[in-house]
Amino acid sequence: MNEVKNMNEFDIIVVGAGPGGSIAAKVAAENGYTTCILEKETVSENGRYKACGGALAWELVEEIDYPENKIGRIIESLELHHVDGSNYSKKGKGAVVWRSTFDKFLMDMAIESGAHLEEKNALINITNNHDMYKIEAQEGSFQAKYVIAADGVSSETLKKLQWPYFQSEDLILTITKEMSTSKTHIDNTLGNDTVHLFFGKNLIPVGYAWLFPKEKTITVGWGNQINLITNSRKEFDQFVNLEYVQNALVNSELSIFKPHLIPVGLRSILYNERVFAVGDAGGIVDPISGKGIPYAMMSGKFAIEAIMKGEKRDKLDKLGSYYEQALDRNFLRILKAKRVARDTIFQTDENLKKFLSLWENYRSSEIVMKKLMDK
Repeated sequence: MNEVKNMNEFDIIVVGAGPGGSIAAKVAAENGYTTCILEKETVSENGRYKACGGALAWELVEEIDYPENKIGRIIESLELHHVDGSNYSKKGKGAVVWRSTFDKFLMDMAIESGAHLEEKNALINITNNHDMYKIEAQEGSFQAKYVIAADGVSSETLKKLQWPYFQSEDLILTITKEMSTSKTHIDNTLGNDTVHLFFGKNLIPVGYAWLFPKEKTITVGWGNQINLITNSRKEFDQFVNLEYVQNALVNSELSIFKPHLIPVGLRSILYNERVFAVGDAGGIVDPISGKGIPYAMMSGKFAIEAIMKGEKRDKLDKLGSYYEQALDRNFLRILKAKRVARDTIFQTDENLKKFLSLWENYRSSEIVMKKLMDK
């Protein structure tokens, strides 16, 4: 364990115990920084529900050695449905997980590395007092030189620091229902190793819907660009009432219903005065698929590495540059290009179906960066 000089004073405070926050805390603690994770909820395998499909590439499962007994379902294919009846199939191994279980696993890794956890202790206010940030929380106050804002799209940390918020066209409103059923029913209706995505301009103008099977649960989700929504419940029900979806949900029981915002465009600021925005807080999400978990984890790691690099070179004025350079070198340039391409892809059903047909055989990043839509 790293020695904490004062129980409320740390080198780094990470706000939020999601994937980005936990990886940032783990890397920080491993490198000798006294680190505190400030989390507003209780993190447990059966609690802290997050409205998220929970799909992971198998490469990530292997990279973090995620236990197979914690996986909701192993996936071998992605079925893409257009509401006009066109269907496309994309092969590839992955996993569907419960975010409560996944987040707990990553948080435990951070604690084992020496990070201190303050759970069920929400941030109330944050102020910059010259070379230290002071955070007032529900239970006590804390100080740190650096702050990692990993508290989601509606980050209270960044709101209190008066960072600009996202544009409405860069936000997707999602609605998620967890429907309990039997494993046999899922296997018979959706397949035992398949996730399903649904597209169509008359169904969702800019976004898609999904059926993600876990062991005995189907995660039913719908997401549309927020400024294009007129009646979210009615539009969500339009998806649920599709014959295919009705067949999948027959005799199932609702266990959870929750709306959630997902950013699909970067925040205009990712770093300022020793504060880093990681994961959803920075809008570091794939604008086409909505995939965010791996980007959150990498951005958390890069934030700490930027601090280490800046301190080693005695160039703390370069922290923001180091952070954004690492992001750009690994994926930020691609995410920016995808944000531009997203408007074209969802412009017409013809464009959308062309993209889906290409997606069968190419990664979405290849389609965008090689301009395959133009050929």
